[in-house]
Amino acid sequence: MTKEPTKIDRGWSFLDHTADIRMEVHGTTLEEIFLNAARGFTSLLARESSAFPSIRFEVRLEADNIEDLLVDWLRELIFYHQTQGFIFSSADIGELSGTRLTAELAGRTLGPEEEPEIEIKAVTYHGLSVQKSNAGYAATIVFDI
Repeated sequence: MTKEPTKIDRGWSFLDHTADIRMEVHGTTLEEIFLNAARGFTSLLARESSAFPSIRFEVRLEADNIEDLLVDWLRELIFYHQTQGFIFSSADIGELSGTRLTAELAGRTLGPEEEPEIEIKAVTYHGLSVQKSNAGYAATIVFDI
């Protein structure tokens, strides 16, 4: 499946990929990268909603490096979505280092009239990168659909 690159700068964009979905994320801080990755992922599953978040989860993750931490973060979102219909709306990140993340996720349950066009099976390591530059950070992520 190929998605057209988004025209509005929301902190993420979708790039051409032959079979999966490739997303580029940017932000001035690591926290923005993680939040924008979550927002981009969520945009694939549901339209934005003004509904007040009704579900909260605490997430504590440890990994060997920032790339693994980003993958684990998105895997948590996939898990909660697949098991409980969770749609991410925001997160309060308490700690974020190169190897550790603690956050409280907030969101809602997918409504009965909301049927995602695609099914995200997993986040992959294919083409995964997190880069630091003078402008901040950028990451490339591929989702298996």
